[in-house]
Amino acid sequence: MIGKSTNTKIKHILKEISKALNETLHCEIIDNSRFVFKEHWNHRQFPNAYDLKIYTIPSIYYKYFESKYLFEKETKERINKSTDYMIDSIDWILDMSKLEVNQIDVVLVKTQWDEINELQKKLVDSLKKSVDSVDYQNIGNTSRTIMDKLAREVFIKEKHVPNDPKIEVYDGKFKNQLNTYVATELKGKSNKELRKVAESSINLVSDSVDVMNKTTHKLDADKRFAELCVISTINVINVVKIVSDSVDS
Repeated sequence: MIGKSTNTKIKHILKEISKALNETLHCEIIDNSRFVFKEHWNHRQFPNAYDLKIYTIPSIYYKYFESKYLFEKETKERINKSTDYMIDSIDWILDMSKLEVNQIDVVLVKTQWDEINELQKKLVDSLKKSVDSVDYQNIGNTSRTIMDKLAREVFIKEKHVPNDPKIEVYDGKFKNQLNTYVATELKGKSNKELRKVAESSINLVSDSVDVMNKTTHKLDADKRFAELCVISTINVINVVKIVSDSVDS
């Protein structure tokens, strides 16, 4: 496991490389992010292999979002070349714990699925009427319901088969079903960036719902995570609709 000291050293190495190359983008992201290393699934065979998530504060994340793919690619290469550690996958994402949404303005996505359309409206209306922790927790449950129903609309087990047979894709595993759906329908190098955006959106909803189910019962925190649940859920619906439309066309 990569300890705090090694984590700090890796960030320092990346920062020094960025400074030498006069890269404002990398320097700002590193200064405003926390790095979380997770052991690779095949860590026993590759003990120096890790997956990396970089959580960045909203203002910096939004500022450089268009450079997401480039930043991930260069950061992965630099760690692999300059340290004894091997990064297999890297994901640069928004640090939800730093997110504050003071006012929500969501545009509902019109889809071919009537039940999804109705549930979207219910989700947004629930947020507007919410006043306590129980209300906010119910929003997380509604988000989970929407994602589960959305997965059942598009996922076909005979067609959408995960690369890893250990991944469970039975009904109820909406995150795995949707990610497998996206991986299948958006396969190939030309779809790599769109595929990554779609997968990140799906994972964000799942993480948001998990947070809501572990609510701290602090109204301000609950409200922010409830808002994030709504925003990310609508975003996934939009992404899946785009993929579905492209498949049907």
